[in-house]
Amino acid sequence: MSRLSMLAALLLAVGLAGHASASARAESKPPAPVAALPKITEAQARSIAFRHGLVHVEEIALSDSRWEIAGRAQGGVEVTLDLNAYDGSVIGGAAAP
Repeated sequence: MSRLSMLAALLLAVGLAGHASASARAESKPPAPVAALPKITEAQARSIAFRHGLVHVEEIALSDSRWEIAGRAQGGVEVTLDLNAYDGSVIGGAAAP
């Protein structure tokens, strides 16, 4: 084998080994903890509540991973709404009878 082909084979082997170890390091990283994700703000939570029919927010509180919102819809109907504090999705709620 010529020196040039040996050098090419060595460079290829080193490159493949480096790629494999970089892939292994990337795969071994744990996922980001949920607490590291940004939470929606109170103003964003209120805006989402208004989009879901509330016309007046009486109480709003952040509890662990959700915004708990109590208020009134059109006609004075009491409404509660729970939002996911990380992405703003509705995870619960009900209109009062």
